[in-house]
Amino acid sequence: DYINGGDLRYHIGKRRKFTEVETKFFVACIVLSLQYLHTNRVIHRDIKPENLVLEPRVREANRFGHFSGVEIGNANDTSGTPGYMAPEVMCRKNHSYCVDFFALGVMCYEFMLGRRPYIGKNRKEIRDQILSKQVEVKPEDTKELVTLGVDFVNKLLIRNPHYRLGADGIDELK
Repeated sequence: DYINGGDLRYHIGKRRKFTEVETKFFVACIVLSLQYLHTNRVIHRDIKPENLVLEPRVREANRFGHFSGVEIGNANDTSGTPGYMAPEVMCRKNHSYCVDFFALGVMCYEFMLGRRPYIGKNRKEIRDQILSKQVEVKPEDTKELVTLGVDFVNKLLIRNPHYRLGADGIDELK
């Protein structure tokens, strides 16, 4: 389908940051998309602004190269984009739906602060950053968003998937 709204990366480039209302709208659309995928036992594993296109509503681009069914023993499935990749995928550990929630957290961080939490010249530099520090948005980092928004992002960016927001199901995000 032709969609003339552009992808979310284009809009981030133009605007740098989004308002709280815009961020909530994008997050709600993405969460509903993830709910549909996860209900059908699919892990996307490459949620990022380039894969989200805008029309009157946000929708997934038809880039199915990284979609994966949920399988036991998926430690070698390491596809995705390093800056949005969950630590468990980077470290080649078995993983589940929470990898998509980590990527959503990276995008929310970017929406709020105008930059990604982990930046590097290559996959190794990004991996080292993810493994060496727990990124956290502080309320004083952004005046536009309320404390609940900051808490939401921080809980999505928790490196241990068992403690990450969404570990007990997508309803936690809603």
